[in-house]
Amino acid sequence: MTASQAGTVPAVPAGDLPARYRPTVFSDRETVVETRADGTVLLRCATPPADLTQHGLPEFLPQWAERRGALPAFRERDAQGQWRSLSWADLWRQVQAVGTALLEMGLGQDRALMLLSGNSIEQAVLLLAAEYVGVPTAPVSPAYSLVSRDFARLRSVAELVPPAAVFVQSAAPFERAIAALDCGQAPVIAVSGATGRQMDWDQLVATELTPARLRRLADAHAAILPGQTGRVLFTSGSTGTPKGVALSYSNLAAVATYFADTYAALTERKPSFLCWLPWHHGLGGVLNLSRAVVLGGTHYIDDGRPLPGQFERTVRNLREVSPAIFTSVPSAWTMLATELERDPELARSLFAEVVNFSYGGASLPRDVWERIHRAAEATIGERIAFCSGLACTETSGMGIFCTRPSGQAGNVGVPMPGCEVKLIPLDGGDGRYEIRMRGPFVFSGYVKRPDLTAAAFDDEGYFCLGDAVRLADPADPARGVTFAGRVVEDFKLTNGTWVRTGAVRLGLVEQCAPLINDAVICGHDHDYLAALAWPNLAACRRLAPELADADAETLVRHSAVVNAIRERLRGGSAGASLAVRRVLLMAEPPSIDANEIADKGYVNQAATRARRAHLVDELFQPEPAPHVACAS
Repeated sequence: MTASQAGTVPAVPAGDLPARYRPTVFSDRETVVETRADGTVLLRCATPPADLTQHGLPEFLPQWAERRGALPAFRERDAQGQWRSLSWADLWRQVQAVGTALLEMGLGQDRALMLLSGNSIEQAVLLLAAEYVGVPTAPVSPAYSLVSRDFARLRSVAELVPPAAVFVQSAAPFERAIAALDCGQAPVIAVSGATGRQMDWDQLVATELTPARLRRLADAHAAILPGQTGRVLFTSGSTGTPKGVALSYSNLAAVATYFADTYAALTERKPSFLCWLPWHHGLGGVLNLSRAVVLGGTHYIDDGRPLPGQFERTVRNLREVSPAIFTSVPSAWTMLATELERDPELARSLFAEVVNFSYGGASLPRDVWERIHRAAEATIGERIAFCSGLACTETSGMGIFCTRPSGQAGNVGVPMPGCEVKLIPLDGGDGRYEIRMRGPFVFSGYVKRPDLTAAAFDDEGYFCLGDAVRLADPADPARGVTFAGRVVEDFKLTNGTWVRTGAVRLGLVEQCAPLINDAVICGHDHDYLAALAWPNLAACRRLAPELADADAETLVRHSAVVNAIRERLRGGSAGASLAVRRVLLMAEPPSIDANEIADKGYVNQAATRARRAHLVDELFQPEPAPHVACAS
């Protein structure tokens, strides 16, 4: 490889930050930077991955069962709202019992287990048990079964990974979905409400661990090969067609190695974690599930969501649980900022033990970033670093990560140990790069789609994420990069100007803060930009006394709300060619079934514009309707 510049550069420094930050637990690491003649920048961590004796999550269980047997490994709310727990000792025993039962059901590397329901203690046991004995698991979004009317996506994922068995938390809500799968003789495992031929969860947990069964269990575990499939996660692009991402045992081991090494300082603290992020996605199901198991902490399953009427549960849980790390999506951080400002008890609990915050799914607005910091300073006299990264399902949720406090919101860091990054300059002259990655955590291909697999990797074996970034400091790439949107979401105005959708969206949300939660940027084949946006209902209701109890339909058309948005548009860079000139607020939330939004909150811009084309047309009428906020 010929390079015009190469060298070893220190890891991202904290810089001359005016504020005081609580120390993080990360070791200082160096980033190797190499610049090619064509402007391509290569980055890699100078520190190789750690060498561990454990080769996956289940191998951590015996040590925690011995050292922390009576302490809770997982906790979740029961039907009465009380915390129920599973200790480390019971977790290890149940994993062995359920793993044995899976083998006796005939499951194996070519006979996968599909999980239709959401996060639960039982699902944690099942995921770990299946991984321990070599049975691939396929966690599926519950929305495919509970929200969908035609079950088209559920059938699509079943075609990619035909289930040899199906798991549900409760049988009755999934009855229609199970019928739609038409799995023949495949057994259905239900924690509650099992009927007929369905298997009751208690049967699996009660499997007696005889000497013969223990030998079979050990043999099955020993026979696992690194390249075999451990988990299949499903992701969908703009078409909405699910793609099966096969994560191998070596991919999952790379994640475990990362946590055991990078977060080693947390191990003796017996950390707690609270998380709602779904386990059928990489961030929740691979990263956040792994960290508790590897570090021997307690994983509290959050029954809240960043949605009106559900976020109150997360607030209640955070008053009782002081997490060591707290990760969520930007929409949740927006809602949490408001709660922290008015609830000192919540603030004291959240900031008590935490060493770093993080977010995923989209960029965090600067306004929210600053409000969280102000709340921390008012409560504990120091800030908590937002240590976030950039990754995807295909990279097992790993890639680059920011390990230092920064005065700049949005820095997603530098490569983790074992990660190599390629930054390819994009056209437009605005300093953006397409980012690509390779390393032991990167998947080997999409299930039954060699065409998509071939297109996903370049000729040097780097995976193409489809994301754009900018260097935080163009003079020093080792200071990290900032997320700059999805390359595939960009479009041109009629005058030929490129619209960087991610940057424009984030700018609009910040400009209109706190009145809107998210936006879809419109303007393809037009000569100016406009946006569809979802209101922050609580903030909009505070605009006028008569709006205190108003519903979403009333709010999005009320003159007080429209005028407030209009004033914020006029307060921006009205003369800039990439300023958003019109905004139309929407009462209907983004639809999971229509592929408008992923479970973790990322809005699919193209799918939303297509589904709501009539609203896009309304934005660009020569004489806009009164409920369309216009800058001029």
